[in-house]
Amino acid sequence: MSKVVFFTKITNSMKSKCSALFLLLFSTFSLAQHHIYQEFGINDGLPSLEVHALFQDKNGLIWFATDRGMANYNGYEITKGNSENELANAVVLDVFSASEGKIYAATYTNQLYYLNETLNRFQPYEYNHILKEKLAFKNHIIDVFEDAKQNLHISCEYLFEPLIISKQGRIVQESKQKWPKARTNFWMKLDKKNDATVLFYYTADSIVKEKNVRKVNVKVTSQNEAILLKESGYVVYSNGEEINILNDKGVLIKTIKNGKSPIGLKALNSTTFFVGYYFGGGVFMDVEGNVQKRFLPNESVSDFIIDHEGGYWFSTLHSGVFYIKEPYIKAFETSINSPVRTLTKTKTNDLYIGYQSGEVLKLDADKNLASEIEPTHSFGIVEYNPQEALLYVKSGNYFYTKNSKGKRSFFNDSIAFSYYTKISEPVDNKIIVSCQNGFRVLENKKPTYFNISMRVNDAVFLKDTYYVGTPLGAFAVKNGQKTALTEIDPIFKHRVDDVDVNAARNEIYFATLGSGIIIYNIKTKEVQVIKAAEGLSSDNVNEIYVENKDEIWACTSAGLNKIRFAPKNTYHISGLESSNGLLNDGINDIEIINDTVWIASKKDLMYAPKHLFDTNITSNNYHLKVQSVLVNDSLVSQKALQYLSHTENRIDFFVQGIYFKAPNELQYTYILEGLDTKWYDTKNRRISYSALPYGNYTFKVAATTFENEERRICVEIPIQIQAPFWKRPWFIIAVILGIVTLIYLFFRYRILSYNRHIIRELLRLLIKKIKRKELYFSFKEAGKEIRIKTDTILYIKSAGNYVEVVTEQKNYTIRTKIGEFINLMPDPLEYLRIHRSYIIRIDKVAEKNSKEVTVNKQKIPVSNSYVAALENLIF
Repeated sequence: MSKVVFFTKITNSMKSKCSALFLLLFSTFSLAQHHIYQEFGINDGLPSLEVHALFQDKNGLIWFATDRGMANYNGYEITKGNSENELANAVVLDVFSASEGKIYAATYTNQLYYLNETLNRFQPYEYNHILKEKLAFKNHIIDVFEDAKQNLHISCEYLFEPLIISKQGRIVQESKQKWPKARTNFWMKLDKKNDATVLFYYTADSIVKEKNVRKVNVKVTSQNEAILLKESGYVVYSNGEEINILNDKGVLIKTIKNGKSPIGLKALNSTTFFVGYYFGGGVFMDVEGNVQKRFLPNESVSDFIIDHEGGYWFSTLHSGVFYIKEPYIKAFETSINSPVRTLTKTKTNDLYIGYQSGEVLKLDADKNLASEIEPTHSFGIVEYNPQEALLYVKSGNYFYTKNSKGKRSFFNDSIAFSYYTKISEPVDNKIIVSCQNGFRVLENKKPTYFNISMRVNDAVFLKDTYYVGTPLGAFAVKNGQKTALTEIDPIFKHRVDDVDVNAARNEIYFATLGSGIIIYNIKTKEVQVIKAAEGLSSDNVNEIYVENKDEIWACTSAGLNKIRFAPKNTYHISGLESSNGLLNDGINDIEIINDTVWIASKKDLMYAPKHLFDTNITSNNYHLKVQSVLVNDSLVSQKALQYLSHTENRIDFFVQGIYFKAPNELQYTYILEGLDTKWYDTKNRRISYSALPYGNYTFKVAATTFENEERRICVEIPIQIQAPFWKRPWFIIAVILGIVTLIYLFFRYRILSYNRHIIRELLRLLIKKIKRKELYFSFKEAGKEIRIKTDTILYIKSAGNYVEVVTEQKNYTIRTKIGEFINLMPDPLEYLRIHRSYIIRIDKVAEKNSKEVTVNKQKIPVSNSYVAALENLIF
C-alpha cells in the first residue's frame, strides 16, 4: 500500500467579522489500486461457487468446471453443458487440452468426458469403464494427452507411469509397480510432447532414456501440477506447498515458498506464469520469483485464462468466477465516499483531486496521498496555472493559491466566500472563476468582475473576447457587452457546462447538455457539431480537455472519448465506457500525466494507459455462428435448406456472436438476397421469415458493434424453395396445351366467333378450377413480414406511390404503384381495374352497372375507359 503524507497549516484571520482558523487536519486514507471485476455466481446461472478450472473453446465460449458439472458462458447467459445427469452431479476437478482441438474434463471419481463442440456438450469417454476398473479412488487424474495415433495417455496421483488406452479401447500400457506404503524417493518425469505440451507423471525409476523427458525428485501430494513455458523450455511445478522452476535442461533453478498453498498454474509466456493460491489470490510471476501483478487477495484462485478479447477470467473455490473486461484500467480508491469532481496536475506531476463533498487530495508521482482540504459544504475545485506555477484551490469558504514551495496565499473574504461553479484552464495568464451572476478574471492576482446577470458554468478568453457557457446557452462578452451566440447559429441555445480554447486552431469548444460538442472557429466563423451520431458516447458532455492542437478529450455522461482531428474538418473518435471496463459511465474530468489518463467519475477515480484509446481498424466476426434453423417450427440442418418444398417456407435462424466486453452492444446485420434489397439490423438473436415465396435465396448475417471502423464478415447460407407443382415447367406447358386445345374447339364450333370478350373470363374460371389450393400474398409493412390469403382481398385503392389493400379483416398499406399491383399477385386474373384509382377482386363483386360496382356494401366508381371490360365480367 502506498504511504500517506500528512501536514498542517494555520492561517491568520481573513478580513471578516470573525477571524477564521483554517486547519488542514491530518487524515488517514484507505488507499487501494485494484482492477474492476465483474462477478459471476449462482444468481447468474453458475451451477456452483466452487469452480476448479476454466478454458475457452474454439467457438469462443468460456467453460467453467464446477463441483456440480460443466457450464459455459456466451456473453448473454450461462448454460449447463452436461450430456447426462452423472456429469451434472459430478465434481469436475480439472480440464485438459489433450491434443489439438480435443478437450477432456476429469471428475472426482476418475471419469473422463470430452467436449463435443458441435453440440456444446460434454459427452462421456467411451472407455470410462476401463478407468473405473483400473484406477483406485485415490488415483485422481492429473494430466491427459492424446498422441498422433489417438492413444490416450492418462497420468494419475499415486500411480507410477501413465495408463495408455488405444482408440479401439485396448490397454497399451498400465502400471506394473505398486505404490509403496512407506515414504521413499519419488520421481516426476516431464515428457515434452510438443512446443506447448508437457505430460507429467510419477515413476520409481530415476533413469531417463527418452530424449524429451526430464526428471525431478519430488514430494508427492494431492496438489502436484506442472506446466511448460513455451519457447524457453522452463518447467514450473508445484506440490501444494511451494513452486519449483526448472530450466530447459531439467535443472532446478528456483524454489518459491511464501506460506500460501499454490492450487493453480497457467503459462503466460516464455518467462512468466500465473499462480493461484488457496486464500492468497492470484499472481503473475516470472521465473526469478518476482511478482508482477496481484489479483483477488484472500480468494482461493484455482485457475486463470485470457480470452480472445484480452479479458481476464479467474475461477475460485468459494466465490464463483471473476472477470476483468480491461486489465489495463484500474480504480484508485480512497476512503472518501464521494464523486470525483475536478482534477489538475502540476509541473512536478502531482495530481490534485477535488471531490463533490469538498475534500481535496494530493497524489504525488510516487502515489503518496495527502489531504489538502477536509470536507466542506461545497464541492472542491482545483486548477493549475503553469505560467505562474500556482495551484488554485476552492472549497467552501476557502480559496487560495499554492506555489511550488507549498506556500498558500488566501483571497480576501469577499472573493473567497462567493459561490463558484468552475475555475477555467488558464489562457494568456488569465484565470477565470465562474459565479452565479457572472465571472471573475484573476489576472496578475487583480480580480475583475463581469456581471452578466445569469449563472455562468464556465468562461474562457481568446483574442479580446470572453466566451461564456450558461444554462441558457453560449454567449460572447466583448468590451463589457454580452452577445448571444445564437445569432451565429441556433445550436448555441443549448445548455453549456464547459468551454475550452484551442488557440492553435482558433477554435472554441462548448460542452453541451443534449447537443454534444460545438466547435466554433473564431477566424472563419464556421460552426461544427460532434454528436453521438458521429461516434461520441453521449450528447451530454460534462467536460472538454484540450491535450494539444489535434487532440481533445470529451467527458460525457456515457463514457470518455478521445477526438483526433485530421485535415479537411475530419476527425476520428475512440473511447471507453463501462462496457469496455470503466467503473461507471458518468465522467466529470480527466488529467493526463505522461502516458496515463486519470479519470474522474461519479463513482471513483480511475486510471488507464493512453494506448487504450489508439484503436485501429478491426475485422472481427465475434465467433458468429448460426446455431440452429427451424423450418415450420421443426429443427433442420443447414444443408436441408437447399431442398425445401413450397410449403416449407417459414424459416427461423438462431444466431449467436460473442462479445464479452459489451454483449448489449452486439447487433446482427442481415439480408436475404433474392428477397430483401437492403440490410437490416437487430439485437435479437432470432431472425424470422414468415412466408417466403418459392425461389433461390442466400441468407447473410454478420455480427457488429457500433464501432464505425469494423469491416463486415458474413456467414452465408444458401436456401432453395421448390415451386408448387402447378408452377413447374411441365405443368405450365400442360396447361397451355390444354387451353390451346379448348380455344381451338371453341373456335371450331364458332362459339367464340360471337363472344370473343368472354375469353378472359373463361381462362380465369378455368385456371380457378385447376388451382383450387389457397394462395397467399407476402409483403412488408412497417418492417414486418406479412402474409395474407389472396381470396380475402376485396379491392385496392391507389394513394400515389402507395396502394391500400382492403381485405375482409383489415387494411394494409404497401409501397407500390397501382399499375404494378396486379403483376405482384399469384392469381392476377382474379383482379380487374375499373378506375385509375381502383382495382377490384372479381369474385367479391356483389353488384355492377356502368357507373359503379358494389364490393362488401362499398360503392366503387367505374371510369368510362373501363366500362367495356366491366361489361364482360362474369360473376
